[in-house]
Amino acid sequence: MMDDDEHEGGGHEGGGMLRWLITYADLITLLLAFFIVLYAMNRTEQIKFSLVAQALANEFDSRSIVGQGLGPSIITANSGTETARATTQELQSLSKLQSELQTAIDQAGLANQVSVTSNERGVEVSLNSTLLFAPASAHLSPSAIALLERLGRVLATVPNDIEVVGYTDSTPIRTAEYPSNWQLSAMRAANVVYVLSRVPGIHPARLSLAGFGKYHPIATNATPEGRAQNRRVNILVLRSAVAEVAIGNGP
Repeated sequence: MMDDDEHEGGGHEGGGMLRWLITYADLITLLLAFFIVLYAMNRTEQIKFSLVAQALANEFDSRSIVGQGLGPSIITANSGTETARATTQELQSLSKLQSELQTAIDQAGLANQVSVTSNERGVEVSLNSTLLFAPASAHLSPSAIALLERLGRVLATVPNDIEVVGYTDSTPIRTAEYPSNWQLSAMRAANVVYVLSRVPGIHPARLSLAGFGKYHPIATNATPEGRAQNRRVNILVLRSAVAEVAIGNGP
């Protein structure tokens, strides 16, 4: 009987041990699966970080030091820093240019007819057409040529591209030389470009022109005063980033 009791008791204890081992094995399996999931998630984040790092490196045209595998990258943004420094220097240069242009205009006593402003595209000089041309004409007067040459000597101090844009009022023009305001505004801009291209220090490749005719007015065309403001020629010294986009080299 004792042997039977011992055998029976031993079997019970062995069954409990087996159940405990199975439970323990299940726990270990679950922990293993949990850590595998964590590792996979961490690996995914590393891959994402690496891709983002590489994209930033490409954006700033900088070198990235990448270790073995897909671990995090160390990015050196030297080129990005240089770009920011160059942009700051250009803004300072354009600010100085604006001041020098304003001084030249003030010395010529033309502050009421010529304005100098800055915007996101660059520094803009706006000249009233009466300073440059006779009505319905694109021929520059001798005094207009002298003024443009004076402004050109200031513009030659910077390397930026220059855009010249002509505008008219809404009064129709139909002459043999200029069938519409489009032709008149474009020819006025072209003649200004020609004078600037002959100023030492301004390479013709820096110059471009456009004619907008009666469009893009800055005042009403219902009054003589408003029409006089709309007849203008703008000389815009372009920021480098704007010029690159304009010629198709930008993003």
